[in-house]
Amino acid sequence: MSLINLVEANLQIGQDHILQNASLSIEEGQKLCLVGRNGTGKSTLLKVLDGSVHLDSGRIIKQQGLVVARLMQDPPLDITGNAYDVVCQHAGQIGTMLYALKHETDEQKLHDINNYIETHNGWELHAHIQKTLNLLKIAEDQNVEDLSGGMRRKLALASCLVLQPHLLLLDEPTNHLDIDSIIELEDFIKSYKGTVLVISHDRAFCDSISTCIIELDRGKLYSYPYKFDKYIEYRNERLRTEEIANKNFDKELALAEAWIRRGVKARLARNEGRVRNLKQMREQRAARRDRLGKIKVTQNNAQRSGEIVFELDNINISFAGTKIIDNFSATIMRQDKIGIIGKNGCGKTTLVKALLGLINLDSGTIKQGSNLHIQYFSQYQEHLDLDKSLADNIADGKKEVLINGRAIHIVSYLKDFLFDTRRLNQKVKTLSGGEKNRLMLAKIFAVPSNVLILDEPTNDLDLETLELLEELIFEYKGTVIVISHDRSFIDKIATETYVFEGNGKIESIVGGYKEVLYYYKHKQQQKQELKINEAKANANNSVSKSNKDSNKLTFTQKHELAQLPQKIDELEDKLASIDNLLADADLYKDGGQNAAQLMQERQILQEQIDALYARFEELMEKSE
Repeated sequence: MSLINLVEANLQIGQDHILQNASLSIEEGQKLCLVGRNGTGKSTLLKVLDGSVHLDSGRIIKQQGLVVARLMQDPPLDITGNAYDVVCQHAGQIGTMLYALKHETDEQKLHDINNYIETHNGWELHAHIQKTLNLLKIAEDQNVEDLSGGMRRKLALASCLVLQPHLLLLDEPTNHLDIDSIIELEDFIKSYKGTVLVISHDRAFCDSISTCIIELDRGKLYSYPYKFDKYIEYRNERLRTEEIANKNFDKELALAEAWIRRGVKARLARNEGRVRNLKQMREQRAARRDRLGKIKVTQNNAQRSGEIVFELDNINISFAGTKIIDNFSATIMRQDKIGIIGKNGCGKTTLVKALLGLINLDSGTIKQGSNLHIQYFSQYQEHLDLDKSLADNIADGKKEVLINGRAIHIVSYLKDFLFDTRRLNQKVKTLSGGEKNRLMLAKIFAVPSNVLILDEPTNDLDLETLELLEELIFEYKGTVIVISHDRSFIDKIATETYVFEGNGKIESIVGGYKEVLYYYKHKQQQKQELKINEAKANANNSVSKSNKDSNKLTFTQKHELAQLPQKIDELEDKLASIDNLLADADLYKDGGQNAAQLMQERQILQEQIDALYARFEELMEKSE
C-alpha cells in the first residue's frame, strides 16, 4: 500500500531546479536509501515529503492520517535541559504538558496540567518516551549540553520516534556516529515496523538496511530495488545509454544547424517543417541538464619524506584521570595508509593531534621523520573561515594557486572541484556539509604535502567524491593517516588499521575493516575453544576425581558432568551458525521477519548455554 506518491513534481529554488516532472512512490514497510550528488536537493526532497516545503507544481498524495517525522542533517546545537525534557518538547501538546508538570510550581496549574494529562492518555506518551530513550541507551536525566555530537543525533532520533511516525525520514543519520553506533542504528532500522527513507552515502550502511535505492539526479528520481554494487551497475548503464542518446541528438542538431546556415529558403512550404523541427531541437537542447563531471585533482606533491615518518615509543595520554592512550608503540613508514577506528570519545583525534605536536604526552616519545610536509583535515572544518568566500579560503586573496610549480587560476582550480564560477564569492557558511568537506579537500590539495592526516573526511560526501578520495589516497605517493567510521572506505584505503579497543588500548591490524572483523572473530573463536577445552579438561579431572570418592557425586551426576562439555560445544556451534546467518544482508529482504525469528532462536540457545554452564559449575563444586 502506498503511503505517499509524488506525481510530476516540480520545484525550483533560486536558479536550482530541485525536481523536474519527478515521480516517486513510497510503499508501506519499505526501507529506502536516497543518494545523489551534493547540492542536488536531497534534504529539500525530505522537506517536501514532510510538508515543510511546497511544490511549484505537480501533486503529492498522502495516505489519510499519515504521520511523518524528519531527522535533520544537523540537529540544533542550542538545545538545553535533560534528555527527557527535550523529547517532551517535540511531542506535541501532551509532551508540552508532561514537560510543564515537571517544572511548574503553582499548585492550581499543576492540578490543571495533571487533569489534562489524565484525560488525554498522557501517561501512555510518558511511558513511550521512557521506552524510546531506553531503546537508544540515553539516560532520561542526561544533560544535553554534555552530550557528544553522536549522542545528540540519537536524541534527535528519539524526538522523531515518540511521534510514532508511519514514515521516518533520516538525513545523513550516520554522520559523527562510531561504527558500533552505526551497527546499532542498522539493527534498529531493520526491526522498525514503519517505513524509513534515509539519505546516506555510507555503502555498507545502505547495503545493510535498504530494500531499494532511490537516486535524485538532475531533478529526476530513479528507483533501483538492489544492493549498492548492483545499483552502481544499473546506474552506470543508464548513464551510458543517456550519453549515447545525447551524442546522437547532438549530431542531428549539428546537421540541422548546418542546413539552416547554408541559406536554404526556409519559408518554402517544403522546408517549414524542418525549420519547426530545428526550433524544437534547440529548445530541447537548451532544457537538457548535463550531468556534472567528475572532480579533477592533480596531486600537489612535496619532496619525498624520510623512510620513517612517525616513531611512537610507549606513549601515554590521560585526561581528568582517564587513560586515553596506554603504552602504545608504532612505526609509521613512508607510503603507509593507516586507518583509525573506534568508539566516539575513545581518543582517535587525540592520537593524530599528538602526532601533530598539538597535545603533550604524559610519557613516552613521538619522533617525527625528516622533511615532513603535513596537511591536516579537521572533522570540524576549523581550517575554513566561514565568513570568507570560497576563493579567499583557498587562495587567500590571490588569483592563482601553485600546483607542482604551475600557476592555476582560482576559477579553474575550484571548477575542478565542481564549484560553479558564480559561487566563488559566496561565503563558506552558506555551503552544505558535503560542499564544505569538498572545499576542505580543495584547500589541502592546494598545498604541497607528503603526509595527509584526515579526521573523518567522508562525512556528507557524495558517492562520486568518496570514490575520488579513495583513488587519490591510493595513488598518493606520501603517507596517509585517516580517521573514519565508513567501513567500506577503510576497506578500500587502509594497509593497516589501528583499532581503539577502550581503556587506552590500541590494536594494530594489517589490512582494512574486513581484516579487523576477521581478527576479532578469530580471537573470539579462540576464546570459545579455550573455554570449551578447559571445560572438557575440568570435566575429565572431576570424573577421574569422583571415581576415587564416589560419595560426592552420584553415578547419574558423574555421567551428566562428563556429557556437559559436548552439549555446550554443540549448542555454541548452533549459535555461531545463527550469527553467520544474521550477518547476511540478504536475510533482511523480507523486512526483517526471518531475522526476528532467528534472533528469538538465538536468545533461547544463549539461555540454554548459560544454564548448562551454571549446571557445570554446580556439579564441579560438588565434585570437589
